[in-house]
Amino acid sequence: MSLERMKANQHTEDQKWELLAKSIYDQNLQTSAENQTVAEKLLPDASERTRFLEMTRKVETYFDLKKYPADKAWDKVESRIHESSSQKQTIFKRFFQNPLYRVAAAILFAALLLASGYEVYNLAANGKMMEVSATNQILKTFALPDGSLVSLNTDTKIRYPKLFAGNTREVSIEGEAFFQVKPNKEKPFIIHAGKAQIKVLGTSFNVSAYPAAKLLEVIVETGKVQVSDQTTESKELILTPGDKGTLVYSGNSLLKSTNADPNFLAWKTRNLIFKATSLAEVIVSLEKVYKVDIQLSDPKLNELLLTAQFNDYSLDFILKVIETTFQIETQKVNGQYILKAKS
Repeated sequence: MSLERMKANQHTEDQKWELLAKSIYDQNLQTSAENQTVAEKLLPDASERTRFLEMTRKVETYFDLKKYPADKAWDKVESRIHESSSQKQTIFKRFFQNPLYRVAAAILFAALLLASGYEVYNLAANGKMMEVSATNQILKTFALPDGSLVSLNTDTKIRYPKLFAGNTREVSIEGEAFFQVKPNKEKPFIIHAGKAQIKVLGTSFNVSAYPAAKLLEVIVETGKVQVSDQTTESKELILTPGDKGTLVYSGNSLLKSTNADPNFLAWKTRNLIFKATSLAEVIVSLEKVYKVDIQLSDPKLNELLLTAQFNDYSLDFILKVIETTFQIETQKVNGQYILKAKS
């Protein structure tokens, strides 16, 4: 058999299983009769067809009870596959080519996600709106319907449609998130965050919009971002790599500056860089990344300057380095870390 014919046969086989998988996920195929029709057309083998229909009924029952979005779960499984090495990608892709395994993976991922403190659910069945919340943990990679990737900091939630229809891709967030937007000049990506609207075509940037902060910050890593005040359409900023845009809610001040914080993404990467940084600023970064409370017993310790780089180290290790560098000690009292001079 020629190479071209083998490729054609493989393509036909892939299309067949894609259609079968679609019959499980597609909201328009609700009845067993419709699934039976699809199976009869694509699976001439009776035993294979029976096995497929049994799995279909099980999946339909599960999702009717749980109301869990299988397509989103599979997106997450698939994104994890893409993050693996090329060798692992080949192994996983072969395993998940069978749609029966994809269904099982979606169910398993749903259970793991819920057990880990993340919430993924359908907000409004009729409007097909989805919401993902990262409560007490960071969700590092999450695929949106268009293939764009988003990472959520703790206490952050994002709302988005199950499918991006129309001429835009619109989402809304509360909290902090890092976006890697898939380019599409014909369909701008728009984020609603607090009082701001952020518009991009394809880029990567960080958005911090916690309601309690009373301000919004956008820091651009790549590409170009437009930030505007939704309450005043005449106010807008164009940000390029290295820029920071800040919307201060009191007074609706929209400000542009150069980002001076090398650790703006440390909440996601846990990579910290300090260059003659005051201990007071170091503590602010550590508190944000590790979600802890750190206090200095003596204000004079604020004046100490730290130069160091930590690539995904534990908080205990970093505090030990600080202790050794400045000859101070750390005490932990009721969950709070206290740095003080050695007695």
